[in-house]
Amino acid sequence: MKKIVPPEALQFLASIPLFKGLPRKLLVLLYGHIEERHVHNHTVIYYKGEISKELYIIRHGEVMMTLGEAGKTVRYLGEGDVFAENSVLTRTAHTGSATAILDTQLYVLDGEYFLKLAAKERVLSQNLMRLMGMRMREVMEDSSSQIHSPRRLVCHIPIEEVEDFKVHLESIVDNGRKSHEGHVSLLRMDTFKGKSVSEMIRTIAQLRKKSSILHLYFKNPEIQPELDKLVQQCDQIVFWEEKPERNLKQKNEILGYWEPRIRNFSGRTSRIIVSENGLRKHEESANQKVFYKGETFARYLVSRTRGLALGGGGARALAHVGLLKVLEREGIRFDFVSGSSFGAVIGALYARGESTDSIFKMIGKFFGGIEKPFDPTIPLISFFKGKRMLRMLKDAFGTQLIEDLKIPFATSAVDLHSGQEYVMDQGPVWEALAAAMSLPGMFPPVFKGDHLLIDGGVINNVPENLIRRKGADVILSVNVSPLRDEGIVRLLEDRKVTGKSFFKNLWEDITYPPILKIMARAITLEGREITKLRKEKMDLFINLHIEEFAFTDFGKYKEIIKKGELETEAAIGDIRKLFFPAEK
Repeated sequence: MKKIVPPEALQFLASIPLFKGLPRKLLVLLYGHIEERHVHNHTVIYYKGEISKELYIIRHGEVMMTLGEAGKTVRYLGEGDVFAENSVLTRTAHTGSATAILDTQLYVLDGEYFLKLAAKERVLSQNLMRLMGMRMREVMEDSSSQIHSPRRLVCHIPIEEVEDFKVHLESIVDNGRKSHEGHVSLLRMDTFKGKSVSEMIRTIAQLRKKSSILHLYFKNPEIQPELDKLVQQCDQIVFWEEKPERNLKQKNEILGYWEPRIRNFSGRTSRIIVSENGLRKHEESANQKVFYKGETFARYLVSRTRGLALGGGGARALAHVGLLKVLEREGIRFDFVSGSSFGAVIGALYARGESTDSIFKMIGKFFGGIEKPFDPTIPLISFFKGKRMLRMLKDAFGTQLIEDLKIPFATSAVDLHSGQEYVMDQGPVWEALAAAMSLPGMFPPVFKGDHLLIDGGVINNVPENLIRRKGADVILSVNVSPLRDEGIVRLLEDRKVTGKSFFKNLWEDITYPPILKIMARAITLEGREITKLRKEKMDLFINLHIEEFAFTDFGKYKEIIKKGELETEAAIGDIRKLFFPAEK
């Protein structure tokens, strides 16, 4: 039976550059070999490494191409775009994948038939050569007109009345704009009422060319079945509530309606609780992301959540307080924090929500003099008992748990039994920090079950990987340990050269024995070589130059904090560039 050719289909084919100049008779012939294929959103059309036997033309919808070795280069194709022609022509494997990100109607043309037709028809072969030449230029020039930042389509659904809902939404959009290079827009779902599904998708595709992040929202907590198909196109569906304990029947009805209608419900949906006293533990038992901070949520939606990794270095880590002072002044806040050794202590205080003024006062209380954190003992296992340091940690954090900190936090130690890194992101804060700070030789190892734990900085002194695993997208990694020596480091001094008195020299050797200097130096050298290897892969690695201060100069906390502040001010341009890419 002869295939009927709709006039609009011929008009569409004639508008495509690949078929430009072809006579109507040939377009009819082409259409006869085309299969119309509907592809659901978030469905892969082909994978990297596959060889295509078909040529694809987008009738309507949107397709995302991922290119390059890591699949990070992204290009978006829309109505009238042709793809897979290189694989069809050269019979080679795709270097990336293609995924429909909106419901997409494809015209699928048999590759073998197309090549035979191109061999006969001069105009078609010339058009094909032009297309291949354009693809070659895109690859050679890495054309910015074809490569885009990732697009997101987000739908916001209130499941109860939320006070100032629109204000909260606008705040989400505004924070997203600050963290994202592309344009971000907010649009009411009512805008699409009365449109067919294909009209909705065409409208969305057009809007996304201007706004890479598009937020759609329902004004009220209600179900509107005529807009279901539009909600199903979204990458992320967000359910809003104010008080988790109220309106349970209404919430269950709305959630129950959407759960069977959204594919991969737990992976594509999240909830945001506006109230600060949300039932966090109850909510986290559900297999769904739950947010309590709108700013973090805004960055999550544009894949720009922020992480801060604070390196260890004994007293030098006090420079992180100066760093935080500058970041606080600049209005730069974080969604994840990690720290190593004493950097973990500063990180945990920040994660608890302490201001820099408050942290400074606590430092002054506990480290007003070098004798305060150190308690010498007979050096069978370590030179210091560690009891004063332990008391300090208990006084500072009490019974607080890591999972109850305001900002997700992680630190690590090394298990001497297994030789592996031991990650700590739950349990008592003081207990985790005690293990994270047990520098071999200085403080005794910490027993935790079958594990014997020492300072994590030995193998991971700037632990950005700990929060990368938790979901941090862009991470500021801060090192305070010297990466190179400006001159010869003298661990053992000749009193005749230094001019120090016998008793002063003796007192210094008792309070900080030369063997400890040698051990700390050896560990620092090993740790810095590991840090050098890792820093090239970090988003932004800054090195605070605190070399003039010793590992145990806690009594000089004011000078170290001030130096950390000055060093951070010198690097603030790079820091803002990382977190505010839209700033010019």
